[in-house]
Amino acid sequence: MKKLNILLLTCLSPLFVNAAYTIKDGKLMNTEIVATMSVQEHYSALMSAYQNEQWEELVRHGVIIVKNFPSTPFSEEALFFLGVGHFQLQDYELANRHLTRYLKMQATPKYFEEAIQYKFRIAERFQGGAKKHIFGIKSMPKWVPAREEALAIYDEVITALPHHDLAAQALFGKAQLLLKEDEYKACIETYQTLIRRFPKHPLAGESYIGIGQVYLVQSQEQYPDQDFLDLAEINLRKFKMDFPGEEKAAAAEKMLQEMKEIYASNLYDTGRFYERTKKPHAAFIYYTRILAKYPDTNVADLANKRLSKLNYKPPQGQSAPAEQATPPASSSSPLLNLQVQGQVVQNELPSQNEALK
Repeated sequence: MKKLNILLLTCLSPLFVNAAYTIKDGKLMNTEIVATMSVQEHYSALMSAYQNEQWEELVRHGVIIVKNFPSTPFSEEALFFLGVGHFQLQDYELANRHLTRYLKMQATPKYFEEAIQYKFRIAERFQGGAKKHIFGIKSMPKWVPAREEALAIYDEVITALPHHDLAAQALFGKAQLLLKEDEYKACIETYQTLIRRFPKHPLAGESYIGIGQVYLVQSQEQYPDQDFLDLAEINLRKFKMDFPGEEKAAAAEKMLQEMKEIYASNLYDTGRFYERTKKPHAAFIYYTRILAKYPDTNVADLANKRLSKLNYKPPQGQSAPAEQATPPASSSSPLLNLQVQGQVVQNELPSQNEALK
């Protein structure tokens, strides 16, 4: 607690050490934000700073207008320019705050679309790793991740301009962020919304690739459920139907092939388990299943070699004995849907001689 208090005092001290205060209209105000000219003159100075990209000067006049002339139309527009100024100064949290206030001031703000565009850019910065101030206080360091704010801003953009190109970009950015947060279901739904709403947009094609990526990640990080592979194949077919001849379909095909290697690898590992435990019939079932379901994989070559080494021919009409069909203790799944931990067997390919022992 003592360390926290010291940190707070250190961060807040610039507010008091370097600031001079005066009383105006019964309120204690920093002399730097006290109006020294008419509202029209301050607004003119603000616009001059905007034209000359003098962002700190723009912010100073904007604050003066908002604090001293809150009931004038100049105050409403000053909020927009404060958002622009803080954005250019890379204080995205304050920029978003001012833009939100501006958009709420009236039903049809003069700079409505420009404000939404800046909000989108803020969401992109937050997704890229830009941080918020601690406790939302300007004088505090920017250490706090802002991914939740990015998701909220993306939703604002999608709602405000539902059929605009910016909405497609916001949907795509939102889906990418959801993937980073391991929100797989929501990520796929967002990509699918983009595809439905903007079927011929270039980002719709990218969304098909994104969906394939999600299924691949799920296969790598979770139990490789056959449903993931089936859905990935459906996704690839739709991609090719909607974007015939699209060169980027090769990326989706590559991810699908990688998934097949993962699934074949799990079957292979299980076959090796049964082979080591002297259950050749069960091992034979797994190796032949790889050849039937994933014949175009590298793992299929390994399975073929293991079958040659095994040299097992099951009696006609005989199924695996009950004791052979018992899966390893790590899983309670049925024999041919067994969950086995391990990486893709491609890593074993350089040492195939060992696999044939």
